[in-house]
Amino acid sequence: MGDTSTDTRGSRKGHAAPSVDDLRSSEQPHALARGGALLAASLRLAHTVSEGCVEALLNVANNAADLLPRQLRRRAEPYADADLTGQARARERAPAPPAPQVAIVTGGNAGIGFATAQQLARRGAHVVIACRDAGRAEAAVQAIARSAPLVGGASPASSSSSSPSSRPPPPAPPPRVEAMPLDLGRLASVRAFAEAWRDRGLPLHLLVCNAGVMAPLQRTTTEDGLEVQFQVNFLSHWLLAHLLLGHERSRRRGAAGGGLRARRRAGGRAEPGGASGPPPPDGTRVVVVSSVVHRAGPLQWHDLLSERSNREHGPHDSAVAVHPGIVRTALANNFFRSYGLSWAEGTPLEPLRAAWRAFLDTAGQAMLGSTEHAAERMLHACLAPTAAVAGRYMSMGRLYTPDKAADDPAYAADLWGMAVRLTGHTPHASLA
Repeated sequence: MGDTSTDTRGSRKGHAAPSVDDLRSSEQPHALARGGALLAASLRLAHTVSEGCVEALLNVANNAADLLPRQLRRRAEPYADADLTGQARARERAPAPPAPQVAIVTGGNAGIGFATAQQLARRGAHVVIACRDAGRAEAAVQAIARSAPLVGGASPASSSSSSPSSRPPPPAPPPRVEAMPLDLGRLASVRAFAEAWRDRGLPLHLLVCNAGVMAPLQRTTTEDGLEVQFQVNFLSHWLLAHLLLGHERSRRRGAAGGGLRARRRAGGRAEPGGASGPPPPDGTRVVVVSSVVHRAGPLQWHDLLSERSNREHGPHDSAVAVHPGIVRTALANNFFRSYGLSWAEGTPLEPLRAAWRAFLDTAGQAMLGSTEHAAERMLHACLAPTAAVAGRYMSMGRLYTPDKAADDPAYAADLWGMAVRLTGHTPHASLA
């Protein structure tokens, strides 16, 4: 073997030491990569901020319009004629009793979730608020139960098409709302909720995945050992949706088999359905609350802080991702108060942070949307025709193009595989 002893300059004999120029040239690709990553991050942030500024101006206009007298607003309630009571379908299937559409709203005790649950209940849906705090859930149930239902039990179209001698449609029933315990910070609670739902035998027309946390100041883990925002916002909702969809499809198969046996017993005539109700006419729709901030940063696979991109849909069930707006909720206010000028804390510029918070508490509120406007946008995602919104991203009540990462099949497959591994649940192939 040749002499490989080292001289006083640290190079091996027989091998030339790298020159300064060589070292500089090797660092150039790394510097270019870092510069490119910084530029990309800056562009993403600028895109997010620009959309947020436009939305803030729109919120100011909407909030100003809300100050006008009611007769000058000229804004009809969206989907006021939606038949969520099941009365129109019951007349078509007479003598079958009405079967209201059933909706689960996670985090329906406050903010956007409460406003969405309230508007669905006012339109005749049977709403189930999924919440970990029993006291807050019961308070929300009582508040929604006191809401005035929309006038009439049928759509204007069905009323106008009836003859003058026909009986008028029955009045709208009072809001039907209840609560069930669900802690998205515990996967065991998600499984328990799904099992309790299966035992009830109710159909599931709509699942609104609304509950979430927003950018905790310190990294916090759940009892499952997972970062809390990743688990609550994505992983637990992913597990909940697939467990409920699996149960719902099993219930449909059972209902279909029971209906066939009933028709055979009745000599081909249909008999009234059982307590489990008919299958949803358009399948189950899953609405996932997203945010304009999904554009702000790249996917962080190494610490489980990736964006939600699970928006699959099939011939029966569908999914919609929706950004309902930058809304005046406790969650949003806490976020802006905590992160606004946080770098000034403990510095001579600390008064700037106090001024920022004072601005948020006063004029800044006009730049945040109301939960009522957010609920209207949520209704579009919940009640619009399936063909129009299935598998799409909506922002501010309109179809919108998401960040390209949300439509990347490789990212979706990686995130799906990670969810399967972390939850230990493998969905049926029809849901994959």
